[in-house]
Amino acid sequence: MSINSKRQLLIKWVRRYPLIALSVLAIAYLLGGFSSSDDSLVPQQVVITALYLFVGIVPLGFIIAFVVIGSISDAQSVRNKEKGGNLNYQDAFELPSEVMHGYKLALITDQPPTLTGLTGDKYLSDAQALCTTNPEHIPPVANCECGFYAYKELTDAQFERSINPGSFLLDVDLFGLGFTYKDGYRAETQLVNRLIKPRRCMRCKTLPAKVFVSTYKLSYTATAWWQWQIRCIVCSSSFKEKDKLSIEQMAQYLALKIT
Repeated sequence: MSINSKRQLLIKWVRRYPLIALSVLAIAYLLGGFSSSDDSLVPQQVVITALYLFVGIVPLGFIIAFVVIGSISDAQSVRNKEKGGNLNYQDAFELPSEVMHGYKLALITDQPPTLTGLTGDKYLSDAQALCTTNPEHIPPVANCECGFYAYKELTDAQFERSINPGSFLLDVDLFGLGFTYKDGYRAETQLVNRLIKPRRCMRCKTLPAKVFVSTYKLSYTATAWWQWQIRCIVCSSSFKEKDKLSIEQMAQYLALKIT
């Protein structure tokens, strides 16, 4: 199991912790942990001690696991950078060749709608990467972070979207010079094949998603922007027509397929 998979598994268990805690409290109640009577199944002191251990040890275990996984991930990143800095090919045609197909997350912002990375960089459905750190770079550069990124595995991108619920999932192909990193690829150019829309409304999380709507977002800085979400008929009913787009209209604006 990769480090990324272990991190995802750990986060899933952290999300389940409240339910586990409620279950433990229910079991403690049934065992007589909150009763002062002498005829309980398990002595009250034993149940209370077990609860204290659960409350103290389990969160501590989560913290230790996060620290260990983070340390291993950082060590892998350092090794990957060292490998990237030791590229030694006399001929560009000797570079390893690999089809770079993957998945990534993006926001839809502004009016008219534009694809925007989680880092804030805007791009078209068919675009070449630019380096904002060093204009002389032609991305990707081994010792820089410039370039288009994509996850190799769909499950990794889907999990990251669960952490970024306002984002959309993109199916992409990367071309040109590229590097592999721990989760996927980093490359020179990117072609967005399609946007995979959520099946359910991004607000109520219940009804089918049917209409794109735009809302005005404020940030902690002086900047603000329009952000698009896809919602159900009910959750989009209060929006003005000028702030709505059908799925077909959004596909035309972004110049890509929406499935």
